[in-house]
Amino acid sequence: MAPQVTYSLTLNGAPAPPSLLGAVQRIEVEDHAAMADMLRLRLAVGVREDGSGWTLLDEGLFTRLAGIGLSVTVGSGPAVPLISAYVVEVDTTFSTGGDASVLTVVAMDPTVLMHLEEKVRVWPNMMDSDVASAIFSDAAYHFTPVVESTRWSRQENDHVLTQRGSDIQFLQQLADRNGYECFVETGASGEVEGHFHPPRHDARPQGTLTVNMGSATNVNSFRARFDMLGPAVAQAATIDPDDASAQSGQAQDPGHTDGMGQTPATPAERPRKLLLSGLGMAQSGEVQRYAQAVVDRSSWSVVAEGELSTVAYGGVLKAKRPVMVRGVGRQFSGRYYIERVLHTFTGDGAYTQRFTLRRNAMGLTGQENFRLVDSLIN
Repeated sequence: MAPQVTYSLTLNGAPAPPSLLGAVQRIEVEDHAAMADMLRLRLAVGVREDGSGWTLLDEGLFTRLAGIGLSVTVGSGPAVPLISAYVVEVDTTFSTGGDASVLTVVAMDPTVLMHLEEKVRVWPNMMDSDVASAIFSDAAYHFTPVVESTRWSRQENDHVLTQRGSDIQFLQQLADRNGYECFVETGASGEVEGHFHPPRHDARPQGTLTVNMGSATNVNSFRARFDMLGPAVAQAATIDPDDASAQSGQAQDPGHTDGMGQTPATPAERPRKLLLSGLGMAQSGEVQRYAQAVVDRSSWSVVAEGELSTVAYGGVLKAKRPVMVRGVGRQFSGRYYIERVLHTFTGDGAYTQRFTLRRNAMGLTGQENFRLVDSLIN
């Protein structure tokens, strides 16, 4: 018997009213590792029977930054939070007769709250990770920091770290130069977490995607490609303005290939070389770290896309976590990092999950555990 899929929709912390649930034509949640998570509601609206106004549209439900939450339950498993978001746009298409009019509501994850105010602020004698913890913990957000140390701080008499822009813009800049991810998501217990750390590709995989293996198959479609000119090595050079000394850094290999595959995506012979400039950095340590971050990002050039069979998989995929893949040959089978999952619910009860996966190596290491079938539930 196929597991039943149900979802729970909340509005400003309260269960969505039946009138809203009955009007749902389509719900999309885009869970992404590199961009803000988004929610889109497509709702049927029409003129009220007494002609006094429009259903839903004139009920004041979707005000600016109104909170929307969505969780999904597959079978007897626990409810899995997909997104906590805030309304940023409403768009209404009015039909001539009024019977086919549609209200589309767009909401963004809590990073939208971190983008409402641009600031000029100094952060003296702090590591980038300290700054991330301080911003996530700010009284304006009260997020729970999930932060890994960057192990590099600048002394105030050498260089003062200065923020120019919104909090999320600033943290994303810091994340980029450290090779980190920066995102906000809802944890298993409902708290909002602010993440600032390297991609956790070495975590326990949330399950195994199986392609073309008879009754074990749990994907409806799967496509894989390898951009062979994408991976690169990098060199960078700058001048310390204090003593005019040359500072440099270089990176030849991606820093996170353990367990991802047998052969790194970056070739050992005739690699593509990047010469980095305009760094705004004065010390070789941070130049080296930035060069490594550039190489790491370029190496994620093995990409797979497909659609999960939720019934066969029996769970929910979430981005920013690893997953195992089998049944696609020795070169493309193995561990992947989930970059994106598009969750779609339709008014007739269908639920689909489309995914984008990445890895920075090819082939099998011989240590893969393809018996892992547990789906992610927290």
